[in-house]
Amino acid sequence: MFLAILVFFYALIAINIVVVNIMKDYDLLHVFRYMQLEMLFGIGPALYFYTKTITHPKYEFRKSDYIHFLPLLLEFIFYRTAVYRNGSDGLYLDILPTESYIYLTQQWLGVLSIWSYSIASLMVLKKYQKQIKDYYSKIEHLSLKWLQTPIIIYISYHFLWRVITEIDRFVFDKSLREYYFLPNFTILAIITCWIGFKGYLQKKQDVIHLKPFEEKSKNKEAEKDHDFISKFERLMETQKPYLNPDLNLTMLAESLEIKVRVLSSKINNNFNQNFYDVVNSYRVEAFKVRLQSKDRDKLSLLGHAFECGFSSKSTFNSAFKKIVQQTPSEYLRSLKKAS
Repeated sequence: MFLAILVFFYALIAINIVVVNIMKDYDLLHVFRYMQLEMLFGIGPALYFYTKTITHPKYEFRKSDYIHFLPLLLEFIFYRTAVYRNGSDGLYLDILPTESYIYLTQQWLGVLSIWSYSIASLMVLKKYQKQIKDYYSKIEHLSLKWLQTPIIIYISYHFLWRVITEIDRFVFDKSLREYYFLPNFTILAIITCWIGFKGYLQKKQDVIHLKPFEEKSKNKEAEKDHDFISKFERLMETQKPYLNPDLNLTMLAESLEIKVRVLSSKINNNFNQNFYDVVNSYRVEAFKVRLQSKDRDKLSLLGHAFECGFSSKSTFNSAFKKIVQQTPSEYLRSLKKAS
């Protein structure tokens, strides 16, 4: 629902731009001022609640959440006032009337709203990505990183648009409009289509519901649970569950006969790493062992990585570089030189 609302508000901006220019060409701009379509204060909340719903599938929109859309209602009312009409028309005058400054303030507040909610959306995504690393060892299809790009664009787009238009108005006497107007309009259309398309595909994927696990102990000197460490390492060395690319915390908890939430806490506290990083560290070590075998040339580096439980090249390269401080190719070359 919030995805549809978000796309709708951006579509209104696009329609608004088109209608304004058509009306201006026919000297009917004063007529359009009575039916202004742009709704800046709805974009931020729609984006934020869309992010909340796809990262928390069981999230329920409460009555108290409607307060986030109160500025949207006030914006709609504002566009129906003489202050707005006089202010927006005044932008075309050499000397701006007081109403124009009120209108520009409202526009900048709208940009600030989008900016604030976009940052809040990024924080929700960051928290979600941390949570999935506590539960899954394969996160490529769950990370929702695709959403970061349009959110960052939302943060910068409206701000840059206002800055550019103000510079053009006060420095270049509105002579540069033809150079930046169409490119900005195209970017806006691409953003809208992108998030609508990706959001539609996301809806078709299985969603997951994650409950936050216990935070790892802030006391780094806390006593380690050596019995758990021994049991955990013995399981990983004998049964090698990390070779399964789809391994998750529930599977490992069943093998260790321990509750999921307890296992997450013990991993964080005893290894100072989340589940995702711990599992990948075992996969990296298995990969290093394979490269030291006589059969290492029978498979490519990526082939060996897949045999060790990695499911993508990017995850493998990232995990290996983080742990070994070398790329897989650099590590292989160092092995060959040593031999």
